[in-house]
Amino acid sequence: MNIQAIICSFILAIGLVLLCVSTNTADDDSDFTKQTYQILLIIGIVLTVIGTLSYAYTIYEVIMRAHNKFKNKKMRKLEQQVVRRRTATLAAMEKGTK
Repeated sequence: MNIQAIICSFILAIGLVLLCVSTNTADDDSDFTKQTYQILLIIGIVLTVIGTLSYAYTIYEVIMRAHNKFKNKKMRKLEQQVVRRRTATLAAMEKGTK
């Protein structure tokens, strides 16, 4: 798994949690002031935007990396294994028929 995607997911999750806390819908008996709620809301919005944009960039980066490998006709690991096993099987079959 891509470490960058995991970090972006945590940033996004923390931002969403701060947004939920700042709306005061989860807990009615908290001791936060209105100014504290506004600060939590602003931080939550900033973290959510940063997390969303960085997560989208990470996905774009992964897709472009795969596209460049496909464009350069570079085989992936699984494709290399399939070709290697197929040639080994064909070589064994030819050896058995001789």
